Order: sequence, then C-alpha cells, then structure tokens
Amino acid sequence: MDRLSALDASFLYGETPESPMHVAGLAIFEPPPAGSDVFAAFRDHLKSRLHLVPFFERKLVLMPIQLDHPIWVHDDNLDLDYHFRHVSLPKPGTLEQLETLVARLHMILLDRTRPLWQYYVIEGLERGGFAVYIKMHHAGIDGGAGMAALPIIFATSPDPEPAPPPLPSPRDSRIPEIFELISDSYAKFFTQQREFYESWPDLGKAIAKVGQRVTADLANPPRTLPLAPKTLFNVSLSSQRSFGTCTISLRDVKAVAKLTRSKVNDIVMTISAGALRRYLEIRNALPDGPLLAAVPVSLRKAGNAEMNNQVTAMLCNLATDIADPIRRLEAIVASSTDSKKRLEDFRDVIPTDMTWLGAPIIITGMARLMGQAKLAERLPAIVNVLISNVPGPREALYCAGAKMIHYFPVSIPSNGSVLNITVQSYLDNLDFGLIACRAAVPDIEKLTEFLAEEFQRLKKAAGETPEKKVKKIEMKQVKAAQRSA
Repeated sequence: MDRLSALDASFLYGETPESPMHVAGLAIFEPPPAGSDVFAAFRDHLKSRLHLVPFFERKLVLMPIQLDHPIWVHDDNLDLDYHFRHVSLPKPGTLEQLETLVARLHMILLDRTRPLWQYYVIEGLERGGFAVYIKMHHAGIDGGAGMAALPIIFATSPDPEPAPPPLPSPRDSRIPEIFELISDSYAKFFTQQREFYESWPDLGKAIAKVGQRVTADLANPPRTLPLAPKTLFNVSLSSQRSFGTCTISLRDVKAVAKLTRSKVNDIVMTISAGALRRYLEIRNALPDGPLLAAVPVSLRKAGNAEMNNQVTAMLCNLATDIADPIRRLEAIVASSTDSKKRLEDFRDVIPTDMTWLGAPIIITGMARLMGQAKLAERLPAIVNVLISNVPGPREALYCAGAKMIHYFPVSIPSNGSVLNITVQSYLDNLDFGLIACRAAVPDIEKLTEFLAEEFQRLKKAAGETPEKKVKKIEMKQVKAAQRSA
C-alpha cells in the first residue's frame, strides 16, 4: 500500500482556498517548425510517456474519518481533457500578459479526485513562440523530483526517440477496504516506533553535536536574537496572486562567485536581499533589523529521483540592514555557513515520515484557522521570505521540435510569508520566478527590476579588487593634498 509520507501529506493538510499547495513551472520556447500543431504534438508526446513518471497516473484515496495519511492508487481512467489545456494570449502576447495569465492559473486548486497535475499549452506569444505552464501538487513532488522528470516531460532533442512501452506489471487501482486501511495504518505506526528505537545511536550522536554547539553559543552569545522583523510580507494570504520573472547569466554569476570566494547560492541570496531592501525602502517599510529567509535544503541522496518530498529548510540572515553589496554578501556567507553546519549536526536523523493518528483533521483545522483568524497579523514572524535555488538541466530541452529558452519556477507563498523567490538554472540562465499575494505585493515587477539591477551593482563591486580600491584611495588623498596646498 503506497501511503503518503507525513511530509508529502502536510502539503495536502496545509491547503486552503487562499493557499493552494501546487508548484509549477513556466517553460518558454522558440517558434515551432512551420505548420506544426504544438498542442497536439505535446499532448501525444507526453501521453506516450505518462507511465515513465508514476505521479502522472496515481490519485489519492483518503483514510476513513481522516484517521491517517492518504494513499496513492493507480488511476485507470485518466481524463486527458482535464489534464491538458490549450489557451492563447490576445495580441500582442507580451511577457507581462503571460505573467498575468500564469498568476491567475496558479490561483486555481487542483481537483483531488484526479491525479494532481495539469498542463497548459499557451500560444500567441510575440515573435511566434509558445509556453507550457506545468502545475503539479507538492504532495507528490519536490524540486529535485521535478527536475528529474523534466527530460521525460519534454525531450532532449528536436526529434525524440519513441518512448519504451510500459512493462506488463500489475497496477493497484483497487480502493482498499476500510479494515485494510486501518490495519495498514497501525502496522506502519508500530514499524515506525521500532525504527525510531533502532535509530537511537544516530540520534544520540546528533543530540551530542547540538549540545556542543549550544554550549558554544552560551559562551559567545549573539548580539541580537534571531527573530524576523515584521514586514509587509508577513501578513495573511488573499486568493489573488502576482507573478514576475527575471533572467541573469549563470556564467556571470559564477564569475562573481569566484571573485568573491562565495557560491552561486550566496550570490542569489545577496541580490535577492538587495532587491527586497530597495523594495521596502520605496514603501517606507524597511525594518532596522535584517530580514530572515527560509532556504529549502534537499535531503536526497545522490541519484535519488523518487516522486516524493525529501526536503527540509534552514534560516539565513539576509543582511538587508547593510547597503554595501560586498559587505552584505560577506554577512550572508557567514550566516548560511553557520546554518549549514547546524543542519549537518542532525540532518541524517530528520524524519520525513511519521504516522500521527488524526493528523489530517488537526493540521487541516490549524491551517484554516491560520487564514480565517488572520493570525499572521497577530503572531510574531518566523521568517520574512522563502528563497530557493534549484539546479536544473544543463542540456537543451525541446517541445514539438522547438527549443526551450527559459524555465521560470512558480512556487508557493504562504500565510505569514506571502512572497516566494525561486530560482531555476537552465543552460546558461538563472531564471527567477517570484510569486506573491497580490494584495501585499501588487507591483512585483519592481522586485524583478531590482534583482537585475542589484546583480549589476554586485558585479561592479566585485570587479573592484582590493588593489584598485587602494589606488583610488591614494589618488583621492593626492588630490586633497593638492587642493589644500
């Protein structure tokens, strides 16, 4: 019986009409070959490959009276007219029109009685291109699994080889009886208890490492408590969304990272922090203290491409109280390095599955209460924003014979943290996708403009080596001496 893990199921329980829990991607393609039917070609291509991604052919079965996590069963009656949609932009088909359409599509909940995915082929883009908006529920897939599925969803050549036929293996489409579901739930519960006791040696080592770090913290306490300041991003979600995109050269980002002895993710965090700082400044809403970001961290082992969630998160100080981009980068590197070390202390014992009888009712109720009672306005902020960087394909992908030129991620804003910045690498691009509550961030295009500008600022600052800075200082001193003379 294929039961959802606690982590997978949490994305179902946290879903409300104002807070859909699907993730998506917006792939933009060059113009297709003349005379081709893009929608029919893509539909036929993916239809022949559905069996290669189990997520596409399974649907949910809920536990009786919501006692435990749901299970997956095979769906023998896929309604492809529901899963494949075809739309066209009105002229002139600008990027702004495409972003507005994606924001509206992203507001619509997926039907839980069907497999939890949809694809929209969007034609009518200016210059003859087209796009594919991919929507999949987070309960069945995370960023790592999604990247593993991309070469299957699309193709690695303009004229791909036919997909291998499905193996004649049995597929469980039968809905289990109530006593089977309950029996399996209890069996899994006791199995997890045994595994928990067996993990005590590793758990003990993790506790010891954490204890050593806590002792060190007490000996050298931080100057300020790691609390997130309240900002205009720390409010309750509405059902409306705003979506913006931005592209930066991955080659240039790597060059800046090399100059500053940092990593690509540090550069992403630094320019995101700079854009957030400027956005809050023009709204007269920049807090004195630095913003905190939640940064997803994969728990996947190398080569693991299972269609589920294997992810946790760490906190990072965004140093938005620092105007200088190089000093901000240094502070972010220090914060992220410390957070990674703390995470490594107990990373191997982080549970992603736990049977908690009654969890569906309790957690779903808490999620609805959070939105309906507007608790985000009343409770302290835990984080201000979520920033995620997902490594993507390094080889070109194709759809209906046309080459993909961008892949913009579309993620999930949440109650109390209504802005999500996700970055996806593709070829030599870093494609930023920003999704937010439209009521809180109606002008998201300003953030995307600031991202590009902040990278140029950082790039320029990184190009000024210490030797050049010394020469500039000496020249200023000479000129000042000449004027005084």
